[in-house]
Amino acid sequence: MKEQYSLHNPDVKVKYLIYHHHDPDDGEMKVFVDEDLDLEWECDDRAGKLINTPPLKMAVRKIVNEVAALEPIAHNWPEDLKLTSKRLLGESVASILRDDSEGAAAALENARKFVRAKSKQVSRYWTLQGCFVAGGIAAVAGGVQILARSCFIEYLGRTPFLLALCFWAGCVGALLFVVLRLGTQPRVDSTAEKELHYLESAARIVGGGIAGVLVGGMVKLGLILPVFGQTGMEALAMCAAAMIAGASERLAAGIVTKVENHKTAESNQEEQNE
Repeated sequence: MKEQYSLHNPDVKVKYLIYHHHDPDDGEMKVFVDEDLDLEWECDDRAGKLINTPPLKMAVRKIVNEVAALEPIAHNWPEDLKLTSKRLLGESVASILRDDSEGAAAALENARKFVRAKSKQVSRYWTLQGCFVAGGIAAVAGGVQILARSCFIEYLGRTPFLLALCFWAGCVGALLFVVLRLGTQPRVDSTAEKELHYLESAARIVGGGIAGVLVGGMVKLGLILPVFGQTGMEALAMCAAAMIAGASERLAAGIVTKVENHKTAESNQEEQNE
């Protein structure tokens, strides 16, 4: 937040005026949001002397510091939300300049609640945006692979072709995980940069694809759902299991643990028989 002890600065253009006070005795002051959506306040020398007089000076400094801590959270927000947050924060500054400590505290608390609530919503929007892009690419790639399956099978072989399908299916499953809130969602808010949300989204989608390949490979090896391989529905079982694995945080790890425990039990049984 910028503060100036000069009025009528030609370099500063007001986008939204929050408060303007002009009195021959008290001087002139105003609080506004400029064209860059930065919150600013200005006053002339007479008003500046009043503001710098204790105890108002300490009260103003306290409110200004708290506003300065909240304002950067909205830095990357959409313009309408960003303007609303600056207006709410500006009301607290305007109240303290009027020597209304209670009103300033109440306005600041309202602004804090708004910023906290909208921060989660903006973060959710960025996460969904990144997941839809990454998941959409995976869905299109999987569809192309299915349509041109004869070429892919001839070039890659049947098993790599099926494992690649499992990757795309796992990616789509990971998208469903985020969209339907099937488990613990990423704990990031809009104080983090938009790029971090996109990176987190891409990592979650790719992680779902890797889990899909792992579980699909187990189906292919007959470690899980072996009945589908015997009935000729192996490809369907692999893709379905891969999508479920991508949509579940714990399924792939749980299956690996179950297989390991099963193999360990078999080994122990063989040793006892010997």
